[in-house]
Amino acid sequence: MPDKKNPPRRPLLTRKEQTLLAFILALLVVGGIVHKLRTDWRAPGPVPVRQP
Repeated sequence: MPDKKNPPRRPLLTRKEQTLLAFILALLVVGGIVHKLRTDWRAPGPVPVRQP
């Protein structure tokens, strides 16, 4: 039985697709961090105004 060489397999994602996927994931991560920071930095409730 002759030893056949397998043809080179195509990568799962091309370089362009990998770059696009990484960019989208980075946007999602940054968006999640910004959302968390904005909700955490809100005042816990209305701050009473000091009367003179």
